[in-house]
Amino acid sequence: MPYIAKTFSYMAKSARLLVPIAILPALLLGMFVKPLGFITFLPLYAVTDVKSFSDIAWLIFDKYAVTHVYPMILIFVVLTLCCAFSLSVIEKHFRIGKLMIKAPFKDVNSSLFPVLKTLFVLTAVYFVWKFVLCGIATLLHFVISGAGVPNWWDIVILSLVITALFLLLMYFGMPAVFWAPLMLTFGYSFVDAFIESMSLARKAGFKLYIALMLPFVVVIMLQCVVSFLPLPIIALKAISVLLYLFLIVYLVSFMMNAAFDLTGLERRDIKKKLI
Repeated sequence: MPYIAKTFSYMAKSARLLVPIAILPALLLGMFVKPLGFITFLPLYAVTDVKSFSDIAWLIFDKYAVTHVYPMILIFVVLTLCCAFSLSVIEKHFRIGKLMIKAPFKDVNSSLFPVLKTLFVLTAVYFVWKFVLCGIATLLHFVISGAGVPNWWDIVILSLVITALFLLLMYFGMPAVFWAPLMLTFGYSFVDAFIESMSLARKAGFKLYIALMLPFVVVIMLQCVVSFLPLPIIALKAISVLLYLFLIVYLVSFMMNAAFDLTGLERRDIKKKLI
């Protein structure tokens, strides 16, 4: 798929700058938040004695991070700053052909509000999404299994329902890929970026959908496998950090690659072949 190939190609040549920028938010996320917990909670759910809504809710949400509040605020602030920095570095690389950090504060400032608006909306949607899943999982559990450890029918049906809803969420979430790049590159307002992004998403269609899904599928599969391994907590946290690091670097690279490609902007970081 073209967007996947372009994203990995760009990641390979820009990793020396994008990885260090993404390390801090990846560390914070890995310490406090289980990767994609709305799906990766299933292995633990299968052996949990469920007596109430809260038993399932604390499998999907990260109890310490939510109840103490400060981890979520810290993660949001650091992730916003680092994503703003990354997108500015990539945009500059695409425009002038040089991958460099010359004025970091200026780079962060230039894309801070586009990234802040995007992450604020996505974070709100994500939390609402998790609450909805908690409700669905609880309803299915007590209808199919009743109080106690879930039976196999419950686990299978819940897995299918969550997977279907996740695929649907990713489909409707495709336009969000373009919000920050459009605001940063073209100076659009959030409303204008929202409207234009729907047109770009329709234009790319299935290719964009698969490229967006890929990192999430990889992280979900690896995290579920890790859940079955008898690893010490420090190893589990280290793996979570690496998964988040991959997810962040892939997504910021993918967003700008897709935006420049679909808007027809010239990329000076790609050397043209002489015929």
